[in-house]
Amino acid sequence: MSNRSAKHRSYISSNDGFAVGAYNPFEAALRWNSLAFAAYSTIGSEALDFVARRINEDFALVNRLAHCRGHDEVVAAYTDFWRKAAEDYGKEAATMGKLVTNAAAKMVVAGQSAMDEDRTPPISLREAAE
Repeated sequence: MSNRSAKHRSYISSNDGFAVGAYNPFEAALRWNSLAFAAYSTIGSEALDFVARRINEDFALVNRLAHCRGHDEVVAAYTDFWRKAAEDYGKEAATMGKLVTNAAAKMVVAGQSAMDEDRTPPISLREAAE
């Protein structure tokens, strides 16, 4: 058994009697989709976690305001809330940027490697069958 046939490959035959390593768009789409699904689920999970954290901060603000005894405490509560919100949104934007960048890079590599498989040199039908 030749080393080439040990790997799974898709082949198409041409009129000249050679099998050509074919770019199989279905296989490439499956690989790309699995990466995309994993990336989008990670991004979605992070977004939902962030929204949950921010909603908890909203409830904490209401609770803190309910216990305020004067306008100075109300101003301090709102100031702390908005300062923390700005920090949280800034951190979340950076986190989401990293997640999206990593996902895009993985999907581009997967697509490129699938297209590179199309550039494999032709082999004879006999070699493909072995």
